[in-house]
Amino acid sequence: MDQLLHVLTIIDNWLWGNWLLLVLIGVGILYTIITGFVQVRHFPYIIRKSLIEPLMARQGDSQESGSISSFQALCTAIASCVGSGNIVGVSTAVLSGGLGAIFWMWVAAFVGMATKYGEIILGLMYREKDEDGAYVGGPMYYIKKGLHAPWLAVLCAVFMITQIIGGNFIQSNTISGVMKDSFGVPYLATGIILVILIFTISLGGLKRLAHVTQNLVPIMATIYVVGGLLIILANITEVPGVLASIVKGAFGLDAMAGGAAGSMIIAMQKGVARGLYSNEAGEGSAPVIHSAASVSHPAEQGMTGVIEVFLDTFVICTITGLVLGVTGVLDSGAPANVIATYAFASVWPPLQYLVAISLLLFSSTTLMSQWYFGFVGLNYLFGRKVAEKFKYVFPLFCVVGAVAALDLVWTIQDIALGLLTIPNLIAIVILCPKVRKASKEFWSTMKD
Repeated sequence: MDQLLHVLTIIDNWLWGNWLLLVLIGVGILYTIITGFVQVRHFPYIIRKSLIEPLMARQGDSQESGSISSFQALCTAIASCVGSGNIVGVSTAVLSGGLGAIFWMWVAAFVGMATKYGEIILGLMYREKDEDGAYVGGPMYYIKKGLHAPWLAVLCAVFMITQIIGGNFIQSNTISGVMKDSFGVPYLATGIILVILIFTISLGGLKRLAHVTQNLVPIMATIYVVGGLLIILANITEVPGVLASIVKGAFGLDAMAGGAAGSMIIAMQKGVARGLYSNEAGEGSAPVIHSAASVSHPAEQGMTGVIEVFLDTFVICTITGLVLGVTGVLDSGAPANVIATYAFASVWPPLQYLVAISLLLFSSTTLMSQWYFGFVGLNYLFGRKVAEKFKYVFPLFCVVGAVAALDLVWTIQDIALGLLTIPNLIAIVILCPKVRKASKEFWSTMKD
């Protein structure tokens, strides 16, 4: 087993090495250019139409059979990508790469907004209706129909299913760990509760999932954002110094003489990796959910991808980074999995439970959403009748994840995700003229 883990770790490190990060950034730059800097030029309009107006209107279910509303798709996609990585992952990046990693996280998010905008457009352009009349889409569909490479599409579906099962193990393990450490709940008890919860949601299909995330995501985001802002306000005098450290650290300006280049590279590696891993731009997961949205034009849903990356990285990840900086816990020697807890508790001890609650909500909503990715993958490979059975199987994995050691699972999941990302990037690069045309068509008829 140790030998297997060693070999898989080597593969994992190669897949998620600097070359893939550079490709992801490069694709983001490409999409930023071909969309005319959509994340800048149209950002106020996108915020208003995709976020503020739906929240104010309390947008409900789509009236179209087999689909969900645009806002529900956005909330479900946010639920899938906002997870423990927004707290623990950011902590790891800052501890390893310094506060400068936050700057490079922003860079990755900036170009990632354009990438996700584009891949969602492709998802809707090439989506299909299954035998039950429900919209299904994702990288396997635009690889099959756009690249005319059905064999590669099959591999994408397999990789998606694999990494989603691994994701179940990881999220349920995170949840059981928080429940045990913070509230004393036994691991097995948490696993059983999760089985019941996920089964209840998955049995109701995408409509129920969308309804739950539509109501839960705004609440969980508000809890963490408000809590984080309170910590920052309590240490407001430290903010200018932290912001200066972010900029200096990003370019190695605060490093010892002769070590600036190395410091900059580490900050860049950790920040870009965390930013892209957190917001999932370019990985091909977002189009799966967004393809079920009922909209009049693909670019209309593409706009929500900009919001998704913005909220995930520029808001939630940034708050985590600033909290770590202003509270001075980075020099405490605390490990990444608890340092955010220490930061919140430094202002007021009971606030440590806010981190625990946020981790529970982030991981739970991610887990709720994951079954749908596996469902779509199986639907593509074997049809809806087989895919429907996944609703009964997927929740059972929660028990295994809640009680198991997951070093091997983490590695397998990362490899599957990397293997999913590569063909998706190939597809969105080749199909970028389609996105450019659709985007120009949409914005030519819109007035910001």
